[in-house]
Amino acid sequence: MKKYEQQYYILIEADDERIPSLSADKNTSNKNYDFEEFPIGSPPFMFFNAGREYNEKNGIPSLKKVPSILFDGNNLLISSRMREALLELDIPHLHMHPSVYIHDDGQWHEDYWYMTFTERFDCWSRAESNYFKDAGPVSLGGFELYEVYDFCFDEELLNSIPQSKRLLFKMGGALNAFIVCHESILSIFKSGEVNGIKFTKVEDY
Repeated sequence: MKKYEQQYYILIEADDERIPSLSADKNTSNKNYDFEEFPIGSPPFMFFNAGREYNEKNGIPSLKKVPSILFDGNNLLISSRMREALLELDIPHLHMHPSVYIHDDGQWHEDYWYMTFTERFDCWSRAESNYFKDAGPVSLGGFELYEVYDFCFDEELLNSIPQSKRLLFKMGGALNAFIVCHESILSIFKSGEVNGIKFTKVEDY
């Protein structure tokens, strides 16, 4: 049987300067959109490319085709097709809110959904993982977060939870709060124009 570190992938933004560097507009940035659920019918979140002027100044061309996945830090904007596939899985604590990305050419791309996890899943082993211990954790929002260099899962904890309830989650207890995906549903995030993302096996992080 594969180790858990071989079964899960971290979703990370690809190394490409042309990929939009997202920033929320004023109305969106005034909300706790990255960890709260918003009611159906509330206004969409709005994003633009904060790196547009830098890219223009440095001769970095704008992407002609906007990726199906865009990153806001470690959080994702995904296409409607991906959202529909995720809804069928009933992922715990995952909420998706309609979002708009305004590209460098001024075109509005309205087929996006912002993935919000209202709770994180702290499932890495303090005994087996490689993390910065000397200074202790950083306290943020009532949580103790560590800088983790290499993740090893708490095998006993994962064994106690059905796989269907841990297919996709936001890593808890770590400053680098990545979104982590089980290999069985990785294909969802590989559909469409996905040149903006790379999939790193936890074992290889």
